[in-house]
Amino acid sequence: MKHIFSFLLLLLCFVSCGSSDDNAEKTKEDTAGLEKPTATTAFTIENAPVIDGSDSTEPLRTLLMCRLLGIDCEWMKDDTYTLTWRVFADYRSLSVENRNLLNKKLLNWNTHQSFVDCIDGKNDIIITARGISRDESVYAKEKGVELLSRPIAKDAFVFIVNAGNPVKNLTVEQVKKIYMGEITNWKEVGGNDAPIVPYVRNANSGSQEKMETVVMAGLTMPEWKELTLFTMISPYIQLDSDVNGICYTPYYYFSSIVRPEQIKMVSLDGIMPAKETIKNGTYPYITEVMTSVRADIDKSSTAYQLFYGLSTGYYNNIIDESGYIVYSK
Repeated sequence: MKHIFSFLLLLLCFVSCGSSDDNAEKTKEDTAGLEKPTATTAFTIENAPVIDGSDSTEPLRTLLMCRLLGIDCEWMKDDTYTLTWRVFADYRSLSVENRNLLNKKLLNWNTHQSFVDCIDGKNDIIITARGISRDESVYAKEKGVELLSRPIAKDAFVFIVNAGNPVKNLTVEQVKKIYMGEITNWKEVGGNDAPIVPYVRNANSGSQEKMETVVMAGLTMPEWKELTLFTMISPYIQLDSDVNGICYTPYYYFSSIVRPEQIKMVSLDGIMPAKETIKNGTYPYITEVMTSVRADIDKSSTAYQLFYGLSTGYYNNIIDESGYIVYSK
């Protein structure tokens, strides 16, 4: 209830506090470039928006919903399916009807599908590990839909290998040459005399989009073996049994969700991915966690109120609690 009350007070200020003093110091809300919400609404399970996004942002989305609705939650290992860690909502205080309703509000269809569904109006707001892809932009244009997107947290794009691989560091150039097929043996980069097995994610996955646009940046890779599972856990499953393999993943997914023992990250250009090197921007591949809604969204809706609050830093405490690095300009 404390979060809901504070949110109402903040939104009242958004709606009623004009900017008549032209010399007043600009706040983060002023520089977000967004129209302010036209209503102030206390969040309930009934009016909460349908929220979806990347596999790696599921803990943040769950934590956000629980904090808004006053539902207890905690990090726990999910032994049922993937042996990963996630934030579990404590449903014991909810009726069966409200449990079922909340499950319909908290979706997890992956990055690409969440963008497609947002464009199609099948969800209300998404939180993703990347912005809209090239294919998704084409689809949105075909549908005559525009999205509003803003960064809310920082992450990193990291390369992972089996823990038994002696290689600890690669240069950015070596990574490119490995994935272009120009470096083919681990001994060329200080490792064992064994063939390098590069793996790639499925097309339009968040990781694959980042690999193609951020790391390879215009280079056309050979057709490497695509991981068969269309989920973010797939590189970990593959590399667990392949000491000669290499793949990529978001830092947050590695450090907070999988927490692996048999897989390790390699440093790039001598810089290890870590919260400090991501925060100060010294790690080579910094990425942004984004929140998006349709541009034609009702500005009085709870979805837009949530989007605005995320975009303007109001929920930075929850983002920080999730383990992400809060975005700041």
